[in-house]
Amino acid sequence: FMRVVRVVSRSEAVISKSTVDDVNRLADQAADILAKAREAALEPAARKTLRKFSLTEVAALLGVSVKTIQRGLKSGELPQGERAPGNRLLFALEEVHALQDKLGLSPARDPRTDAPVVIAIANFKGGVGKTSTTVHLAQYFALRGYRTLAVDLDAQASLTTLFGILPDSEVPTEETALPYFEGSADTLPVRRTHWSRLDLIPANLSLYGAEFSLANRQNTEEGFRFYRALETGLKPLYPNYDVIVIDTPPSLSYVTMNALYAANGLIVPVPPAMMDFASANLFFSLLADIMKTIDRTEGGQKVYDFLGLLISQYESGNVIHQTIHDWVRAAFQNRVLLNSMVKSAALRVGPEMLTAYELTSNQANRRTLARALEHLAEVNGEIERLVRAQWASKSSPRLVAGRSAPPSAPKKAATEPPAGAAA
Repeated sequence: FMRVVRVVSRSEAVISKSTVDDVNRLADQAADILAKAREAALEPAARKTLRKFSLTEVAALLGVSVKTIQRGLKSGELPQGERAPGNRLLFALEEVHALQDKLGLSPARDPRTDAPVVIAIANFKGGVGKTSTTVHLAQYFALRGYRTLAVDLDAQASLTTLFGILPDSEVPTEETALPYFEGSADTLPVRRTHWSRLDLIPANLSLYGAEFSLANRQNTEEGFRFYRALETGLKPLYPNYDVIVIDTPPSLSYVTMNALYAANGLIVPVPPAMMDFASANLFFSLLADIMKTIDRTEGGQKVYDFLGLLISQYESGNVIHQTIHDWVRAAFQNRVLLNSMVKSAALRVGPEMLTAYELTSNQANRRTLARALEHLAEVNGEIERLVRAQWASKSSPRLVAGRSAPPSAPKKAATEPPAGAAA
């Protein structure tokens, strides 16, 4: 990756007056570096590909023993995977899902009784871990075998970028939600990703235009309610998915209000810092005002099946973090998820553009990655239980965030880090 850029020394740097042309050149230069960085990260292929999973990891993902899978392989009834150097057996995620289906272990909802759960990851402040929470939650659900849709509603398009897609050169405006918000398209565009059972509605900078379009339609179209647009667009997609996860802009906007209205589950990441604690307080105050206004318009109450705060970027050895962690739990009580998401080097996406679920122990410190995957399994597993509690076909007891202790985390594989999903 370091071959991509030439580092400029301090003696060379010149801070000078700038025109619009200079700003345009900066944007072009940054885009060029990003494209080259992605090229270097993804070589020899031009697209992201997902790593394969060992037999031990597959067993952990499916919650069965290695011997159970081996028996099925010998009988020829299961996907056979491929032999890697050292006689290791590896499976693509598509094969893992096929194994899961063959063994009757699919976690999918029953469409006769269960509706898909739409989860908005929201906070009006940036830098709190919304996109990281969204991508790892969506990938967790896909790993577990749920049909998952990730929706990028942030014009900065960080979620889209994490799928190895360059937003401004590889995502035409018509493939974002903008045309639908404008009223010029009848459906929301869905794109396949390199993850089995995980699709994406991507974003790019043009999505900023949705703010003007929704406001204009509210003023000019009789009966149009701007906050209903996303919900209306997602409904035709419901039969295709079990879980829909939405990454929202870091602001109170027309687009954010669409996400908040479309969702029936809400997760609010809050780092244990004073400004973030104050921001969370403001978020709920503004959310209450928004919901009251919408309730009056709709003539009924908007109800979230679950609403939980996630303490993110937490460092247990940091005294300030411990103090504010306690404040958050005292202020919001049973609305705080039992598990916190730690700050980890494995969760900081580098030039390789790999999430924690995409990393291997060869690409990160083995212990650091294992700890990060363990915490992800706890946090995402807790959210998964909240999701399954909404489905009548599932026998899991109904949970409310923070009120019931989650079952113990799955045992890690004996010889390598788990694939990151709870058994």
